[in-house]
This record gives sequence, C-alpha cells and structure tokens, in this order.
Amino acid sequence: MLIKFGLYTCRMCGFTLGVDNNEDFLDYLRNLILREREKEKDKVRKEVFRGEVLNVSGNLATIETFDINNFIEGDTVAIVQDSHIEPIGVVIIEGSREFTINLFSQAYLNDGEVLDFCKGEVLIGYDLQINLIDRIKKGDLSIKERKVIELVFKHSNLGSIRKVKIFNIKDVKEEFILDEYQIEAVESILGLKDGELLLIVGPPGTGKTRVIAKAALELANSGEKVLITSHTNRAVDNAIELLPLDITLRIGRPEKITPKVRKYLLSYKAKTALGKKLEKIDSEIEKLKNNLVESLKILKDYKEYGLYGKVENIRRRIFFLKAILRKKYLERNEMLRNESNKIVEEAKIIGSTLIKSQLPPLSTTRFNTVLLDESSQASVTLALLGMLKGDKWVLIGDHRQLLPIFKTIKDDNYELIEKLSSFTSLKKKYSKRVLWLKKHYRSNPDIIGFSRKYIYEEDIVPADSCKSIKLEIEPIKYAEYIDPEKPVVFIHINGRCEMTKDKSRINMAEVEVVNNIVDILKACGVESSRIGIISPYRAQIAEIRRRIDDKELEIGTVDSFQGREKDVIIFSVTATGNLKFVVNPNRLNVAFTRARKKLIVLGNIYSILSFGDSLLLKFLEYVDARNGIYNWIQRKWISLKILTKN
Repeated sequence: MLIKFGLYTCRMCGFTLGVDNNEDFLDYLRNLILREREKEKDKVRKEVFRGEVLNVSGNLATIETFDINNFIEGDTVAIVQDSHIEPIGVVIIEGSREFTINLFSQAYLNDGEVLDFCKGEVLIGYDLQINLIDRIKKGDLSIKERKVIELVFKHSNLGSIRKVKIFNIKDVKEEFILDEYQIEAVESILGLKDGELLLIVGPPGTGKTRVIAKAALELANSGEKVLITSHTNRAVDNAIELLPLDITLRIGRPEKITPKVRKYLLSYKAKTALGKKLEKIDSEIEKLKNNLVESLKILKDYKEYGLYGKVENIRRRIFFLKAILRKKYLERNEMLRNESNKIVEEAKIIGSTLIKSQLPPLSTTRFNTVLLDESSQASVTLALLGMLKGDKWVLIGDHRQLLPIFKTIKDDNYELIEKLSSFTSLKKKYSKRVLWLKKHYRSNPDIIGFSRKYIYEEDIVPADSCKSIKLEIEPIKYAEYIDPEKPVVFIHINGRCEMTKDKSRINMAEVEVVNNIVDILKACGVESSRIGIISPYRAQIAEIRRRIDDKELEIGTVDSFQGREKDVIIFSVTATGNLKFVVNPNRLNVAFTRARKKLIVLGNIYSILSFGDSLLLKFLEYVDARNGIYNWIQRKWISLKILTKN
C-alpha cells in the first residue's frame, strides 16, 4: 500500500516525508501524535481532582469527588499516577459531588480506592489514533476496516456520482426550500453505495448544516443508521438540534448547554424512560449516604470521648450501610446500562465527536452512513476514527478555511498540514467525487464579496436575500464607521505591537479602539451577544477580555470562531511588523466571513503596505474601492491613494 504524498519536511522535527513510502508516513504520523500527546499531558496535569470509588459494577463505576464535581456527561475521565495519565472511561451521569462512568475496562478501578482524576478526552483521542496506526502496520484489520484504509491511503476506483431523487425539497424543519446545490448534495448522498465516498465543499454560509440534517433524515427514513460526527461538539450540535427527537440521539458533551440540545442526550433520555424507578433508587441512595455520614460522625465522637463499648456496634452499622449502598449502586447502574444500550440500539441518527464514536456506548455500534462535518480540520487519522464506523462516507469541509492545528508543527508549513488534512488530501485524490455548495446566505454581499473574489475565485454567489442583511441602527456623529450602509470598514490606527514572553503579540492602541467601538455599538442598541471580537494572537485576546468585562460578548482567536457567526465582527490585526501569521488566507477567510451585517478591521495601514503583496493588502484595496477606510485619530474617511502618495 503506497502513499504518493511527494516530499515534505517538518520544520519542527526535520523529518522528511518521502515519495511512495507508506511505512515512513505511518511512522511520521505516529511520532507526530506522540509529540502532540506529550504537549496535552502537560496541560491536563494542571487540573487534577481527588475522588473515591464508591462502587464498581460491571463496566460502570460511581466516583465521589472530595470537592465540587467538575465532570459532566460526555467527559472522558483519566486517572493520574505520578507521571502517568491513563484514560479509563466516559461520564454517563453527573451529580453535584459524584459521577458515574462507563469504563473501558473493569480492571481499572476497585471499590474504596482514592485516586486522582483529570479530564482526558484529547489523550484518549491520541491513544486511539496510535492504536489504529499500529493495527494498520500489523495488518490487524477487519475486511470493512481494510476498505476504509485502502480508500484513504491508496486510490480506489469509485466511478461517477449517482443520485437518488428527493421529492420533498424543503429542509427538515419545512421552513426553507433547498437550493439546486443543496438538492444535488442530498441526492448524491442518498445515491452512495457501500464502499463509496462523497466530498462536499461547504464555503461559509452555504447551508452545509441544513444539507447534513436533511440527508441524515432521508437516510434514516429509508432504514439506515446514520452517524453525524465532527472533531468539534458544536458542529455536531448544529445538525442534531434540527432533527426529530424521537429518532435522534446525542452522545457526549454538548457545546450548547441548552434544553434544546440536552433533551437529545443519552442520560436525559435514559432518565426520562426510567422515570419514577430511577428517582426512587436515587432517593434511597441519598438517604443511605446521609445515614453513613451521620454514623461516621458518631464513630468519631465515640472514639473522642472514650466510649469504646459502643464503637463495635457503630462499626457494624457502618459496614452494613456500605454493603446496602454498594448493592443499590449496582442495581442503579445495571438499570442505566440496560436502558442506555436499548436507546443506542433503537436510535436511527446518532451524533458524537470523532473520538466519542470509538468509545462506549458506541464502541461496538456500526452505521450505514457516516456524515463527517468540518473534515478539513480533522487529520487523516482522526477522521478515520469516525470513518471506520460506517460503510459509506460523506466528508463535508472547506479547504479554504482552517486546516488541522498541531502544537508541534509550525503554522506556515502549509503544504505538510494540507497533506495531513483528511478533506484536502482526499479532495485532491478523488476530484470527480467532489460537489460544491455555491449559494451564500449568511452575510451582506460586501462582506462575502471579498472572499468570493480572492478566496473562492467567484465559485460562490450571494443569495438575493443577502442585500437586506444590514445593521438596524442609525449612524451617529463621530462614529461614521458603524454606518449600516458601509458593511465593511477598515480603521487605520497608528499603533505598534509588542511581543510577549510567550512570543505572542499585543497592541494596546488597538485594544483601546476595540473597547471604544464596543461601547458605541452597545449605545446604538447592538446587544453584546451579537458582537464578536477576533484576533490571531492569544495575548491580544487576553488583554481585550481584561478590558471588556462582558460575559455575553464573545472574544477569541480565529480558531475558536470557525463555524460561528455574529452580526458584527471586530477583527484586530494586532501585528505591525512581520504579518506572515496574520495574512494566512485560510485564517483571514474564517475571520472575515464570521460577520453577517458589519465587518470592522483594525490595523496599521503603513505596516500592511510595507509588508508587501498579501491578502490583507488586497483587502485594503477592496475596502478602499468602497470608500471604507477610516482614520481613527483624524476621525475621517481617507483614501489609500492619498496615503501611498504621501
């Protein structure tokens, strides 16, 4: 099995990925994942919680924390012993001081043990990928697994795309009529046969979530079992919340902790199904625990006052209470396990992250079709965790948005990262299996117009409805830059950035202006929840958060905003020297296309001009053609031509 990836060198470790060398590629991937795992271990060690194992019954264990429980449903739990961190299971039920986990192996825990615990989903994700690579190298694969591996690492002859016509062309909520590109995508998904792959390019605002939900429902109605998966919880939630509750199940930890998403959760459905039976046993457990606490207090008092004649009796009572408590936990956990297995088996559509798809309660569950969203950001081996679960595969992504992020590979090593992306590598290999969603619905035409021209080369078109997407406010004197008739604005700030100890960047002049703009927007009636602030640099984000104490206002790096949208986006360029990190086309594309009604970019024009030809310079020219460059100090609109002459 050969991989034709050309010659690529990792600038961090110096490894050269050679032509036609599958063993080298797998070795490189394994070493890369091991390095990433070590970085993650340093992070999770900082948040360790101590707890006692109350009960182990079968593959379920209940643990009580010594402090407030920080684990919630869907968290992967790991035990920490010296320098070793071992993921042991997934939380299925959480309480204020305790949680119940589905163990990967019963051998991990024993009743009464006191251990240190931490969250370990990312670690188990790395372990699963390493295990997969080892199995590939040994040839330890089932027939179905081998088909997936050959599809990804070799070149399968898949032929042309087939379609199955749909007659109801409305979305799953019956609110919108699908456009021609969305219909083509859904019909092509329905036309897949076992062993076939479809790739769908979904640029910003083109309705990929609508396509995923519609395809999943059509497949489920035809008798299939469907997995909706992604590397992020948010992407899974977006599709799941559109689907009928009675046939849809959400496994894992939802990004949106709202009743709308929570009702899809396994624990919610299990508790609802068990109803009074579970309430009764939980009440009995609570009473037993209270009696046990009281008995332990009495034992302590007897010892303190020398009442040794009564000590033995209270000890027997404590032993008896613990035995009854263990029995009740066993009964409760058995009840939950049986109901959970039933719900998973009966669900027609299940949503989970790629990592969770390989863990209990899905570890042995097979699917007919896997719909993998935001696959551009999923590495080859991470995507395979989800693909191995199914017989047909649909990867939805965008090679012009963010690619996989590695802590141990430099961001500018674009060619290597592109080859490590599941979507971009498969898109090049199977170009005849690629479809595009081309109609944009999210943003004002002036906002999406830049990406349309310079990123997608006119391959996407804004819908007519985009023309009416504008801020509903009145422009005010001395704040013309928020004028709804100017959806895209660049504000020139003659500031300078400073490098922090961790080599990030901070620009105090831009921080001040961001603060002022937010105050103006709020004064004009724009709610905080409709505003997003983005910078490529974590130090700048931290300083803006320190200045603007508003929990409703979302402030983050470009990476954290992929898949999100806001009415107003304020983008702080921050850097004024080397702009190489900022001008990355994928990163700028994501940042600019988050805005629906207003995009405000802050930066130093002279720095952008002196840096030379870049996408950011093209953006300046694009905004200048729309008379959208504003000088913050002079409080007036300016022309790029006049600036360059001076």
